[in-house]
Amino acid sequence: MNPIRPEYPLKKEIVAWDLQSSLRLQVFLRTASDRMAKLACTMCVLSIFLFFGGNSEQLIAQQNGHYLQGITGLENGSTLPPGVYLSYLPYLNLVDSFKKSDGSTLLDLDLKVVAHNAVYQVTTKKRILGATYGLSFIIPIVNIRLQADTFDKSVQNGGVSDLFLAPVVLGWTKAKAEYLLDYGVYIPAGSFDPNSPSNAGLGFWEHQIQAGATYNIDKKKLWNASLLSTWEINQSKSGEDLKPGPMANFEYSFGRRFFKYQMNAGIVGYAYQKLSPDSGSAVSPLTRGSHDRSFGAGPELKYTDVKHRLAFDARYEPQFGVETKTSGSVVVISITYLNFFPPK
Repeated sequence: MNPIRPEYPLKKEIVAWDLQSSLRLQVFLRTASDRMAKLACTMCVLSIFLFFGGNSEQLIAQQNGHYLQGITGLENGSTLPPGVYLSYLPYLNLVDSFKKSDGSTLLDLDLKVVAHNAVYQVTTKKRILGATYGLSFIIPIVNIRLQADTFDKSVQNGGVSDLFLAPVVLGWTKAKAEYLLDYGVYIPAGSFDPNSPSNAGLGFWEHQIQAGATYNIDKKKLWNASLLSTWEINQSKSGEDLKPGPMANFEYSFGRRFFKYQMNAGIVGYAYQKLSPDSGSAVSPLTRGSHDRSFGAGPELKYTDVKHRLAFDARYEPQFGVETKTSGSVVVISITYLNFFPPK
């Protein structure tokens, strides 16, 4: 799950943010930390949410991961300035079909999958290797979690899903560029029954590493571009001989700031790819050895009301180029309260 990144004017400088379901760490280090900056620019990934498969009653697909595709957008390669932030981040996936491995439609669907994310993020004034240090915590509540090798359209099971904790989020700034690097873990706190096709949780631990960068193109820092990579490394599922393959996602953006830097509008997108197949005896023979993938792109608008310390974000991304998973569109709307109980 990944939050928003409001616009925050500061002495005519814009500090880019990106509240994500995970912690992020800007990577811009001087001297030895320059290596980390290069790493952050090189690592780019983003991943996961829904996977199914099947026939008229059931779909057969690969195991999905925790990260929500398209959850971040404009300036997602930057961290938040020092302070404490609370965000409500609803993520809506409008599923209209399931795609086969060749990209053709196997089955038409009409599903609305919603994840209500409560996000807490703090950036301290502490410095580590020249970077700001922060952390984040996300509690997701879902109406349905599409996940397993089989999916019964008549079954729904919502509730609190797996929690996300990012204990390390680092951010650096150098001239026109900002960098981030973070590590987080998904804790399988959501209810999970291996015999059920739909659960609130996914039933496994997952490590997440993110690295990214935001670049302010012109001297006034009006035009901006960003790239964020997210890497998911999964553990075996509880009660099943199945280990999801690693997943990679790349989220990118290109935008322009308006109204004294309080608004940022532009185009965002993502590319997702499973890097290696799921493994274990529980993997369906129909999907064994396959790699699912998807892409999405669309408009985004962000606005920060500095006076009332509120930030708003709206994003719409139709999906395309989908293989071996569900297809449709993603809608993200976020509301963030800024500097709530700011650190002394």
